[in-house]
Amino acid sequence: MTKLQTIIKKTGLAVMTAMTVLSLAACGNGSQGATEEKPKEQEQVKSDVTDAKDNKDKLSSENSFSDPEVAAKTFMDIVFKDKTSRIKELTHLSPDQFKETELDLFRKNGSLHIPEDWILQTPSGSTYTSNEILEGYAKTMVDMYQDIDDYTTMSSEVTDDGAEVKVSVRGLAGKGLGQASREVTEKYLGPDAYKYNGTDSKELNTVMQLVNFWSLSQYYERGGTTPVVQEPMIFTIYFEKDKNGDYAPNEDTLKELYKGAYGTNDYQGSGSSESNDEISKTEDSNDY
Repeated sequence: MTKLQTIIKKTGLAVMTAMTVLSLAACGNGSQGATEEKPKEQEQVKSDVTDAKDNKDKLSSENSFSDPEVAAKTFMDIVFKDKTSRIKELTHLSPDQFKETELDLFRKNGSLHIPEDWILQTPSGSTYTSNEILEGYAKTMVDMYQDIDDYTTMSSEVTDDGAEVKVSVRGLAGKGLGQASREVTEKYLGPDAYKYNGTDSKELNTVMQLVNFWSLSQYYERGGTTPVVQEPMIFTIYFEKDKNGDYAPNEDTLKELYKGAYGTNDYQGSGSSESNDEISKTEDSNDY
């Protein structure tokens, strides 16, 4: 090998060595950059997870039944809008069990006002037993209460054992229900059928109440609109506090809500001059 070839070979090795070093250096620098960026990405992910948890905890706290107003609002959602997503959590009843509780309240209340073992026969020949009429009335009332849209909680007063929650509800209008019942009675049973309503005869009163229940159910089944009062009614409902500090309705809370959300004030689209005496029997049937 000549001296010139030896010099060229050494020069080539030097160049290759330099390129290799540069290449390794470049790789090393890239790896270091990735290593520096990775902790930043991990920190961002960790921050996002923490924020999500905080938001979830905040949402959970805002919807906790440890706040009596949350319990009251949820309970009204169940009764007025048939929302069942938290019904088991709040009432410890299934949706079907709670529905039966609602119906039973009106069955028991209605049975105090109507005669047993009676049959109502319409001019068209249709017949209805008193039990059928009572069942129709109970279902109609539960359904009508579920037509209430305007309700909210206002404040609460906490005691050692529970809380009184003040609520505002534009509830059912007794005058409107009475008017609806009268119109159906006169239309399907004759113009004179309603004249005995409010009579001094106890027997006739119970018969007329049976007629009123039937008429109200027929009104609603035939597409009648649920009458609601023009101005909201303000009242309180009670919630008990359990050992975990959560609030829940007791056996009287549903009755308090139904009673408070039933008024005798003017109702939407009324303009009726009908006296309280003429509709008193229909209203009295809901006086728990």
